[in-house]
Amino acid sequence: MQKSERIFKLIILLISLIGIILHLESGFKTFGYNIFWFFTVLSNIAVLLHYICFFFIPVKISYRVKGYLLEPIMLTGIINWFILVPFVLKEYGSILPLLQPSNFFVHGLIPVLVIIDWFVFDPKGIFDKKDYLRWMIIPLLYSIIIYVRALFGKAIFQGSRYPYPFFDPKHMNGVIGVIVVLVLISICYVFIGKLLYKIKESKRI
Repeated sequence: MQKSERIFKLIILLISLIGIILHLESGFKTFGYNIFWFFTVLSNIAVLLHYICFFFIPVKISYRVKGYLLEPIMLTGIINWFILVPFVLKEYGSILPLLQPSNFFVHGLIPVLVIIDWFVFDPKGIFDKKDYLRWMIIPLLYSIIIYVRALFGKAIFQGSRYPYPFFDPKHMNGVIGVIVVLVLISICYVFIGKLLYKIKESKRI
C-alpha cells in the first residue's frame, strides 16, 4: 500500500469519526436512540468501521468488502448534493444550513472522500461480476428490519414509525406507492452497482 493511500484513508477515518460524533450529538437531541434507524447514520458507521478494519485485515478482503458500503454512502451523498442542496437553496436562498459540521461531514464530505479513495486507490479486478447484485443485500436487509421494527416500535419522526416517508404507506397513498418507490430505488441501486463494477473491471487483452 502506498504511503499516500494510507494517509488519505487515515484522513477519512478521522473525519468520519468526528462527523459521526457531531451528528449523533445533534441527532440525539431530536431523535434519541432512534437516530440509529437512519440510513445515513448506519452507512457512516459502516464507513468508519471499514477504515478502522482496513489497517488490520488483509487488503484484498478489505477492498472486496468495501463494495458493500460504497453504494450506501454514495446514495447518501447523491441525495445530499443533488436533492437536498437544490431544495434548500430554493427554500432558503443559501446552502448554509447544510454546511453545519454535524450535517456536512456525514452527508456531504465523507461520501465524496470515499468515492475519491475508491476511484484513485482501489485496484481493478477486485470484484466478482455478480458482486453488484450481492450488494443489494444491504438495502434489502435494512428495509426488512425497518418494517419489522415498525410493527413493534414507537414513532421515530413526526408521528411515523418509519425513518423516511417513502417507507410509510400513510405518506405514500398506500402500499402500492411504497412498492413503486422501493422498486425504483432498487433498479437505481442495481444500475449504479453495475456501473461501479464496470469502472473497476479488469481489462482483458
